[in-house]
Order: sequence, then C-alpha cells, then structure tokens
Amino acid sequence: MARRPNRSARTTRIVLAAVTTLAVGSGTLITATTTPAYADIAQQISQTQARLDALNTAAEAAAERYNAGKIRLVKAQRDATAAQRKAQQEGAAVQTLRAQAGQFAAQVYRGGSGNMGMQVLQSANGPQALLDGLGALNHVARTQADALSRLSTARHRQAVAADAAKKAAAEQQASVASLEADRATVVRSAHQAEQLLQQLQVKQAALIKAAADAAARKAAQDRAAQLAAQAAATAAALASFTGNQDQPPAASAGSTAPSAPTRQYSGNAAQIAVRVAQDQLGKPYVWGAEGPGSFDCSGLTMYAYAAAGISLPHYTGAQWNSGRHISQSELQPGDLIFFHSDLHHMGMYIGGGQLIHAPHTGDVVRIASLSGWFQDNYAGAVRIAG
Repeated sequence: MARRPNRSARTTRIVLAAVTTLAVGSGTLITATTTPAYADIAQQISQTQARLDALNTAAEAAAERYNAGKIRLVKAQRDATAAQRKAQQEGAAVQTLRAQAGQFAAQVYRGGSGNMGMQVLQSANGPQALLDGLGALNHVARTQADALSRLSTARHRQAVAADAAKKAAAEQQASVASLEADRATVVRSAHQAEQLLQQLQVKQAALIKAAADAAARKAAQDRAAQLAAQAAATAAALASFTGNQDQPPAASAGSTAPSAPTRQYSGNAAQIAVRVAQDQLGKPYVWGAEGPGSFDCSGLTMYAYAAAGISLPHYTGAQWNSGRHISQSELQPGDLIFFHSDLHHMGMYIGGGQLIHAPHTGDVVRIASLSGWFQDNYAGAVRIAG
C-alpha cells in the first residue's frame, strides 16, 4: 500500500490555522482560543488516520501474498495430481509383475522344475544332453531372477511415487492454509478499516462543528465527504474480494490472461503498456483484481503488459523476477517500479519523474510523482521490454 501524503493531516492544519486566526472588524487580527476539545479531536483524527494507513498496508501486503499463494496452489495441485497418477501407475505395474511372478512360480511347480537339476543329471545320456539340460536350467534361473528383480524395482518405484504423492498432497494443503490465512488477513483488515473510517467520519463531524470559520468548515466537510466515499469503496472492494474468492482456485485455474482491451494500440510493448495503464485512470483498487473494471497494483501492470502481448504473473514478487533489473537512473516509460522491502507495492514508470499505480483500497488508479514517500520506500525497478 502506497502511503501518500496525508490529506487528513493537511486538512486538519488548514482548519486549525483558520480557526486560531480570525479576521475581525477593519482588519485587526486576534488569536482565538483553541479549545482542548478541538485540539483533541484533531489529534484523534491524526492517530486514527495513521492506524488506517497501517491497516491498508497490512491488507495490501496480505493481498499480494494471496496472489502468490494462488500461483503456488495451482502448481501444488498440478504436482499432487501428477504424483498421484504416477503412484497409481507404479502400483498397477507392481500388481502386474506380482501376477507374472506368481504365474511363473506355478509353472515351475507344475513342471517339476524345483528338482530340475537332479532330473538333468539323471536323464542326461551324453555330454551334449547334459549341456542342453544345464542351459535350460540356467535359463529358468535367469528368468526367475529377472522377474524377481523387476518386481523389486517396481516395488521401490511404487514406494518412491507414494512418498512423492504424500509430500505433494502436504504441499497442496499447506498452500491452501497459507492462502486462507492471507485471505483472512485481508478481510479482517478491511473490517477494521471500515470501523476506523466510521470513527474518522464521527471525529470529522465533531471537527466541522468545532470549526468557527466558514472556510475551515468547508475544508472539513470536503474531507468528511472523501471519508464517506472511501468507506463505500472499502465496503465495495471487500464485497468484490470475498465474492470472487469464496473458494481457492481449482487445479486448472490461476492467473489467467486478462481480457484484452477493446481499443487498439500501436508502438513497442513498453509504449503500449503505458498507454493501456493510463486508460485505466480512475478505476478502483480492489484486492486481487486484474481488470478490466478494477485492479490491484500487480493486476494493473499485468493487464497493461498483457495488452502488449507479454504475460506477467499476478504477483509483485514474481514480476520482480520477470525482467532485467535496472538502476533508478536508467528508468524509461514502461519500467516496473517496486516499493517496500517485501516488494508488496508496485507501479509503472511513465516518464517525467512520474508513475502510475493502483494505490490501496478506497483509492483509484492514479498518477503520482516519484518523490517523497515513493522515493523513501523505493526498492528497485525492472525492465520488461525495450
């Protein structure tokens, strides 16, 4: 989650400045007494906003882990299915060889081959007959040893395959558990964020009431309207996330290619990706979304490059390893930029010291300057094309 400059704190400063200094009469200035209640409200708003920002960060990090978990789970399910199939094949091979060995043993028993050595010696009426008999005896022994060897090898392969199937099933279960844990974190953070937003609206209403200046009240009212919109967006994002993710992805599922934009673009892959990303401006952030109506940060870049014919995984960590790492001084439009030590937020450089990104729940795809918070949390950049 990209922590942008705090509009609530900026609004609070405007309100405080407007209330503490009032114009009276013919331009004489007096300083109004700021009541403890007013200062306390402003402090509470600042503290609540900080908690909200922390929750948004936790939710976005969990959402990106969820994206990674979906990729891991698809692989784990595929591996588990293949391992189980292999174990079944090896089990069938063992049964076949065991049956063959049993048939061979029965034939030997019925033919009296258990005393074949004595029979050869007793019945041989000459050196050649003895040699022929010993050759037949040696063939039977080799055939028996070969059958037993094949059965032993098949049993070993069966045990190895069964162990692999067991491990693959355990990995699949671990992936599901991790996926559900991250999903729960997103949902829990969203519910807590909704509660904090409600608290902020109540505090903002108190701030509006305490504001003695019309301009200050207007600024506080505007901020209250923004909070209401953010609360509605958070509720919608949570509904979308839980509605789309009620069940873990099936074995054949995963991050599929996003729907292709209806508009046609020209230029190289990086130029197309930038134009496609810019066409998504104003669309809401939703955890795990990959377009076309909403996006999370890695979903936006995935969608943009898919339109240029380049497939990227829907996960910041995987996109970090999908191209050539470059220095900040080498940045060109279309390069992917990553933030935080765990790379849980990213955007696309569009030139002129700016990036486009999907910030966090309650916000929309927007353009930002690669400075301030973004510079402080800059982790690196990757060139996908060009």
